Formats: sequence, C-alpha cells, structure tokens
Amino acid sequence: MLSCVHVVKSARPECTGICQIIASLEKHTKSQGYEVSVLFLDDGPLKAQMVDLGIPASVIPWKGTRSDVRGAAGVLRWLRKRPIEILHLHWGSRMVRAIGRLGGAGVIIQHAHGRVDEVNGSIPQRIRFPWVNAVVACSEVIAGCVEGHQPEVIYAGVETNPTPSSLMTHVGPLRIGTLSRLTLVKNLEMLISAIARLKSLGIDIRADIAGSGPSESELHSAVDRLALADRVHFLGWREDISDLLSSWDLLVMPSLDEGFPIAVLQAMAEARPVVASKVGGLTELVVDGLTGRLIPSGDLDALVQCIAELANNRRALAEMGKEGWERVRLEFSPEHMARQMTRLYDNLLNRG
Repeated sequence: MLSCVHVVKSARPECTGICQIIASLEKHTKSQGYEVSVLFLDDGPLKAQMVDLGIPASVIPWKGTRSDVRGAAGVLRWLRKRPIEILHLHWGSRMVRAIGRLGGAGVIIQHAHGRVDEVNGSIPQRIRFPWVNAVVACSEVIAGCVEGHQPEVIYAGVETNPTPSSLMTHVGPLRIGTLSRLTLVKNLEMLISAIARLKSLGIDIRADIAGSGPSESELHSAVDRLALADRVHFLGWREDISDLLSSWDLLVMPSLDEGFPIAVLQAMAEARPVVASKVGGLTELVVDGLTGRLIPSGDLDALVQCIAELANNRRALAEMGKEGWERVRLEFSPEHMARQMTRLYDNLLNRG
C-alpha cells in the first residue's frame, strides 16, 4: 500500500467539508493501493470522527509559521518517522510546503479549496503554490487564479439517496436555510435583510442559519435590530445535515465568493433547490432556472424577488430539487472524484 497523508489546518468543525472529501477518497482509493491517513495541525472533534471511520488521524499543533518553531519541529519529526508517497495539503503556507519537502514526502499536492482571506474578506485574483508537484483546484474559477502550475480541476463528490426526497409534502411557511461558516464573505446580513423585506410583503417564511464563526454576534444583532427573532433561528454547528436539509424547502447562499461549497452539493443531493450568488464555483454547480436560481452578487432586491416568486410556486421548487438530485448523481459522485484523484496520484508516481 502507498501512503497518502492529508494535511488539514484544523480538526474543528469548520473543516468538516474537507474531511468529507478525505473520507470519500479513503473509501474509494483503497482498492487502488492507497492507504489514507490525516494529519491535523490543530485539535478538535473531527479527529475522533476520522478514527471512527477507520482512518488513522494524528494532531500536531502548528500555526504553519516560521515563528512557531516547536510546531514545525513536531510536524517534521512526525513526517520523518514514516514513508510518505503522497503528501496532500488541504491548507498550507510556504513554510508548510517546505516542511513537507524536508520531511521526505515523495510527492506534494496542494489542494486549493478557495481563495478568500477569511480575516479581512479580501479575494485575491492570483495565488501561487511553490514547492509542490501538482495543484488540485476545487473549481474552474479557482484553477484560473493559480499561477505557476496547470491545476487539475477535481470537483468534490457526495452520496445521493436512491430516490429524490420529495418537497411536495411540505406545507405551511416557506422554510429556507443556510449552512456555512459565519464569516463576512458569506454575506448573511443580506439574507437577514431579505427576510425582513419578505416579512413586510406578507410572505410567511422561516429561516435557519446553521453554522458558527466570527460574524455570529453581528448576525444576532441584525436579527434583533430588525425584530426577526420569530422568523430567523440560529442553530449552531450541526452534524445531522441530511435531516436538516430535508426539513428545508430551499438552501440560500448569498456569498460574495465561493470555491465549490459542499453544502450546496449536499442540498442538491437531498433534492433541495438552491438560490445563490452568481460568483465563483457556484456558477459551475447551480444551473440557473433548472436546479435553482443564480442572482447578482450583493443584489438584495434580486434575492427578495427570487425567494418571493419561489414561495408562491412550490411545484417549481420540487422540480428544481429533483433536477439537482439528478445532476449530483450523474456528475458529482464520490466515485468519479476518487477516479480522477487516483489517476493524478498514479501519474505523479509514474504508476502504469
């Protein structure tokens, strides 16, 4: 078996989507001779989840900086204790890549999941990954930002139910939800403003915000300011994603930028339509008018109008949901993702 170590920034819940990708790869690449393990650079509950799935997982705390000498030394020692054919980085500075080289990894792959600087919300137009053998991009948009390499675009994949979950049994208020890390780039204040506008129009609607993050207190303040406590509920970070999505009529993602959000794939896999901004990888995932609706980024009027129209057309919601389920089943399966990744691994290792 060839060792493939995935390096993840943190074992905290915000890295759940990355761990779902790793779990799918472990399941579908083992038969091709790859033994998957995970190295987290910060502790959290995801380590135990990986172990429960039978995936070896370790934690070596490191900030990924030159100044954190102890962390860098710990990671270097860990790498040198084992043969590593593939070091698959899902996060990492130049220093992380350098330690990977010094640790003796045969091949280093950088997986680019996005381009947003979460601290200040900036969206760089060019990103570089020196000292790697290959770059995997989560979408064509992200691939177009990479300099110095010709990235391999490999879309994430998720499991689908054998049959789509129907929306036609839902009655009462329109139930919408969003599922994401609560940061500036997710633009959830605009969603809250849209709920206020829809309420004033007499549209019966309830919204759930599932997730956690640095913008949480500001979002709570916006709900209080607009007197929406009876319409908008904060659920915190949730793990029962399938049940949660099944309880909604619509997933809304008004982000200012996205790489290729797993939450949207999961919603479509549950036959739920998606209303999203026309930005980043969302344009490669949501087919406007077929699996959901795409609106101009930051356009509050368009978001309100779109949700209002769908609230009065439950059949259209059901049809979009079914089309989304079919699209994920045919084009975004875990098996397809794993085949592409295995082919890349084989090529880099010169396996026939």
